[in-house]
Amino acid sequence: MAYTRVPISPNQQLGPGLYEAELAVSGDISRATKTDLQRILSRRFGQAVEVVDWGRVGGTYVLQFRVKQVQAQTQDIYAFQPAALWVPVVITVAAIAGAIYYAYRFSVEIKSAFSLISQPARDAAVSGVGIGAAGLGLGAALVGLYLLAKR
Repeated sequence: MAYTRVPISPNQQLGPGLYEAELAVSGDISRATKTDLQRILSRRFGQAVEVVDWGRVGGTYVLQFRVKQVQAQTQDIYAFQPAALWVPVVITVAAIAGAIYYAYRFSVEIKSAFSLISQPARDAAVSGVGIGAAGLGLGAALVGLYLLAKR
């Protein structure tokens, strides 16, 4: 079987096939095991690499390895990060909206309950309830921001 030697770029993606690499190494590669070389190549080219042979030819080290059928990655591991980031934001917004609605409903109920009380006293009670409900909303927002910062 005849081999054709073609230069490849170090960043080039390798397809299935048998490859021979001339290595520029300092030190003695004869002590390297097949497992060591396989682990190094697997880090660079993925798990579909098998070391066939290695040794010294003339003054250079030569490594023969086979790239098996490479499966294309179907998903990026970071694909779900934006969704995970927005979950605390959505919960915080929902908590704030719920607190505002609760404050509104509560102030309406208080206002109707205090309809027999004089106007200045009524305004003070309603504004106190509004401030308290705003504090609840602010507390919910701070909890949400804490959850975001903790990530």
